[in-house]
Amino acid sequence: MKNMDIIFRNLQRLVFSDEFYGQEAIEPMSEWKWNKLYEFTIAYGIGPWVADGFRRYSDDFFLQPSDSLREQFLALNGERNQELLGKFKLNLMRSQHVMNRFTRESLQAYFNEFMHTIRNIEE
Repeated sequence: MKNMDIIFRNLQRLVFSDEFYGQEAIEPMSEWKWNKLYEFTIAYGIGPWVADGFRRYSDDFFLQPSDSLREQFLALNGERNQELLGKFKLNLMRSQHVMNRFTRESLQAYFNEFMHTIRNIEE
């Protein structure tokens, strides 16, 4: 679980580099961890925000994935789905037990997830 903590902290820094953290330093990670961070980025559908974070942190000493992986991160473009970002925020809040920081997007994502569960139960 310790490995995941650093991965999620860095993922959070990249996604919210302009919103919450400004430019809090990236923590050093192995290539395996950078690959995991990339997998989480794809799984959560938050690629455009992570790509922006990579651009903002381009001078950070510890932003050191392999060149090919860096290219993959920078190529993450597409639609900025606020619902997916809200789900990511909600998962972060759940994992950090920070339930007093709800945003409109995270509440909407929680509501959508709840309604989806209810519909599945009814079927």
